[in-house]
Amino acid sequence: MKAGLGLSVLWALMAFGCGGPASNNSPSCFQPQPGVYYLNRDAVFVANAGSSNISAFQVVGPSIPAGPVCGSPFPLSAPPTGLAGGPVLTVLSGPGKMISLFKVDFLTSVLTGPTAVLATSQTPVSAIYWGNYFYVANAEGNVSVYSVSVDGTAITEIPGSPFPAGSSPAGIAAAGGVTGQWLYVANSKSNNISAYRLDAASGVPTPLPGSPFLAGTNPSSIDATPLDPLHGGPTLAVVANAGSNDVSAYLVGADGSLAPVGGSPFPAGAGPSSVTIGHIFYPVNSVYVANSKSNSISGYAVDDATGMLTPLAGSPFPAGSTPSSVTEGTWSGAFGLFLYVANSASNDLSVFSVGLSTGALTPVAGSPYPVGQSPSAVRYVEVPQ
Repeated sequence: MKAGLGLSVLWALMAFGCGGPASNNSPSCFQPQPGVYYLNRDAVFVANAGSSNISAFQVVGPSIPAGPVCGSPFPLSAPPTGLAGGPVLTVLSGPGKMISLFKVDFLTSVLTGPTAVLATSQTPVSAIYWGNYFYVANAEGNVSVYSVSVDGTAITEIPGSPFPAGSSPAGIAAAGGVTGQWLYVANSKSNNISAYRLDAASGVPTPLPGSPFLAGTNPSSIDATPLDPLHGGPTLAVVANAGSNDVSAYLVGADGSLAPVGGSPFPAGAGPSSVTIGHIFYPVNSVYVANSKSNSISGYAVDDATGMLTPLAGSPFPAGSTPSSVTEGTWSGAFGLFLYVANSASNDLSVFSVGLSTGALTPVAGSPYPVGQSPSAVRYVEVPQ
């Protein structure tokens, strides 16, 4: 959430409580009462590939999450393998070669839909919304680009799509600034990163000079974000390399090119599968990596000027069994940053609060939370206020 809340409102919202799996009639899920005013509430969604459904939790206070969403888990017609936010919740199904769009109720977080379903000839792996377009990395070695209607009822592939990438893309990220907008695809079998300049009007990605850029062995995930946007700091891109058990870090140049930071790559745990950059104008910018083979989260402090990564005190932090996906989310800025980890073998969601001055991870009360079978992705959805 972007809007701050008074403590009386905060605790009133939190009173809707915690709970396990919910149904439409469950008293532990949030149901608005007639004549009562509520603020919109953020949500966390988990894609369960083994049970072909989506688990949903509402986020209403520092003890995140605060409760299940009514109707959760939401059934799907094919196993979900990826999630993306945006104007709607977008669900990728690699096995079904399908992209489905769902509306998210800003108050109850209930999913409605699918409002649109697109059958593709490609195998979608990872996706991101950027500007007015939706970019999907496909296992076949390319990137599909779509425009999506604001109401989520139509998804249209742009002319020329799909566009070539490297071998077996596994992750996708975007970054931008006054000099341009950039798209990056981590290619797991060619051990590199395809980089593109994005045309803001047409959505077309054009390969950058020097692309692809070298990564580690079997890059599995990528993220990028400005380190200090208020003061014009550099943009950092990080890549989890599942085959070499490390993290590559790059500074993004004014032309979108990637320059490895000093000391890169940095050691991680065994089988790093997912990476996220977590920050909310904190004294410590941080990077977190889910290590699928060592059941842990590697945490790093980021030097805002150089992009160098330094292991956090206490890292690695314990996770569930076979963590497969990690993402960060904020609750109202004033209350902090939280980390969410989907554990595919223990069928649960680990939730951590992030230390304000240290970046250290502390499990929240009730963590881990049960979800469906073999969770493959987790996504935090921040709603407007």
